Amino acid sequence: MSAPVPPRAHDAFRADIEGMRGLAVAIVVLFHAGLAGVAGGFVGVDVFFVISGFLITGLLLRERERSGRIALLSFYARRARRLLPAAIVVLVVTLVAAMNLIAPLDRPGVGLDGAAAAISIGNIRFALASGDYFATVAAPSPFLHFWSLAVEEQFYLVWPALILLVARGRHARAIVAVALVGIVIASFGANLILTDLAANWAFYSLPTRAWELGLGGLVAVIGSGAAGRVPPFVSIAAGWLGLAAIGFATMAFDSSLAWPGVAALVPSLGAAALLATGPSRFGANRILTLTPVRALGKISYSLYLVHWPILVLAPFLTGAPPDDLSRACLVAVSVGLAALSWAAIETPFRTALPRLAHQPGRSVSIGLAAMLAVVVLAVGPSIDVGGAHVATAAEQADGATDPSADPWPSDDGGADPSVSPSATTSASASAPGSVPPSGAPSPVPGATPRPTPRPDVGLTGPLPADVRPSLVDARGDEERLRRDGCLAYEMVTKPADCVYGVRAGRFTVALVGDSHAAQWFPALERLAKHEGWRIVTFVKVACPFIDMRVANTALKREYRECAAFNEATIDRLRSIRPDLTLVSMSRIAIHPLSADDDTVAAKGAAVGRMLDRLTGRVAIIVDTPYAGWDVPGCLSAHEDDVTACAIPRSTAFTDHLGGLETVAAKASGAGRIDLTKRVCVGSPCSVVVNGMIVFRDIGHLTATFSRSLAPALDGAIIRLLGVAG
Repeated sequence: MSAPVPPRAHDAFRADIEGMRGLAVAIVVLFHAGLAGVAGGFVGVDVFFVISGFLITGLLLRERERSGRIALLSFYARRARRLLPAAIVVLVVTLVAAMNLIAPLDRPGVGLDGAAAAISIGNIRFALASGDYFATVAAPSPFLHFWSLAVEEQFYLVWPALILLVARGRHARAIVAVALVGIVIASFGANLILTDLAANWAFYSLPTRAWELGLGGLVAVIGSGAAGRVPPFVSIAAGWLGLAAIGFATMAFDSSLAWPGVAALVPSLGAAALLATGPSRFGANRILTLTPVRALGKISYSLYLVHWPILVLAPFLTGAPPDDLSRACLVAVSVGLAALSWAAIETPFRTALPRLAHQPGRSVSIGLAAMLAVVVLAVGPSIDVGGAHVATAAEQADGATDPSADPWPSDDGGADPSVSPSATTSASASAPGSVPPSGAPSPVPGATPRPTPRPDVGLTGPLPADVRPSLVDARGDEERLRRDGCLAYEMVTKPADCVYGVRAGRFTVALVGDSHAAQWFPALERLAKHEGWRIVTFVKVACPFIDMRVANTALKREYRECAAFNEATIDRLRSIRPDLTLVSMSRIAIHPLSADDDTVAAKGAAVGRMLDRLTGRVAIIVDTPYAGWDVPGCLSAHEDDVTACAIPRSTAFTDHLGGLETVAAKASGAGRIDLTKRVCVGSPCSVVVNGMIVFRDIGHLTATFSRSLAPALDGAIIRLLGVAG
């Protein structure tokens, strides 16, 4: 064990690091507020990570060198006094505000977000959620920003153990440096792999962010103030290049970039360069020591905490999205509250409570108790939805409908064991080889009595107590393809063998497309059970059936898996040779790699080329209208008047609804099925039709409502095939 050493010159406070914090928080806040054109302001978090790695690694190493040990309890007590007081206050105030402002249906989820934030696992909760960080920002949790604090706090848990483990002997710093190099390389490699395969985990998790913290740690191990050990012009140039790198990333990057990925090297290396060069007369760090920048740095922690819930909750309070001036005012309010928090909460707990400072065990105990208290407060809303209707047992049954309003009441209810799906890849009765020979007689639609369609009635006034599905179940009222594993996710390239309806049915219908094709499955399954048809499904999330290179917004790259899945689907369909293939896809979720392809004509022609490769009768279903907002959440906030959630036709029929399908049908000779009038009833479009909630989110039908469209789909298929009903 090495002998204690005296303090080093560079242990002193560095004003430029305080300025770096000010710069980092400024660009993050401006990005979140949508001001000043800082589309890449999210890189401020990467700068924070590098700074944290530098400061904490340096602190731990110096303690180890001075005393020969690291007092873990004192370390965690200092972290608790530094971080928890302001965070706990913000958590509690945000919880109270959110539970009084947001829609009742959203309160349980937001409460769980707050609980996760309180115990420093918010990053894991958000990584598990659907949609990446940038998509989530469009409909955010007021606790979303706690993800980065969770990463840092998880870092604080593991980093001291690393230093204790490896910082031994006379060459402790060299050993730590080697260990850090290994961590940086491994973490950066994991970052590159997961950014391509699982972008959410790459963005939110400590293992894929540790390289940024480690990079700062390496600077601390090698030694700050490196300008004194290299030619001055080199140090000055490195500092300016570092500041330029952060500025470039802030202005040139945007949310379309796969992040972190390789691009995160730019701001991270820039921050490391600024830390390594240290302050100098002509260096870039002089800018960081300017009074306004340092002032922001002084309150940076509180400002980061308070600005996000203010920006998120303000529209709920005002009832309208804020304009640029309003957002600028909200930022100003955030700065004022942050200054108050720094003076009244941060500083007293950090410096003005000497008795607490000398009782590290008590500091940690109080901190843990406060965290648990917030968890108890936060999880309360998840126990009681707060006024939303609770489904009866009959309403919760799979496929349950109201017999008095159902033209095919005998076909609904529980699952039929004779028509359960197969979702395996092995040869079985559901495999392509089990399909009857193409020469065998196939019954055509229209052989059984057809129901008389009932008129569609859009609801006005209060939400009925017997609405179907119940409000609390609406978001989860999905087609069974999802839970059966028959809706393929992003990384899947080969469709599973999924067969529904009547296995031995001699009329086979294939369903092809993305999740907007999958939403038609309840209607098709109900129709197939009535007609004795066999259904095979080939659906994949966010994967349009198109002959065009497209991007995936979650993966932030070309959707290669979609192209492979579509080719595998065509091969399977040529083997199966279904009697009818139904294709559908979201018109607003097609993201061509080439800007020249982003037109209705180009996309329609590309879909047409795919349809032309299919055998047998083919029809494309016009995409459903777009809701534009979370319908169940809106209804929970307006149960007394559902018309407040009605969808303007300009929103519902945005982006040339039906145009793509028209072009594709003409190009390929395929049929075209348009049931949009059955989905958008009235003007504006009602979100409750015939006693059923139409949408489960911003763009997908509830399974209950889809199932009700079976007679309409039946009629469209009859007309398509020219069969007399």
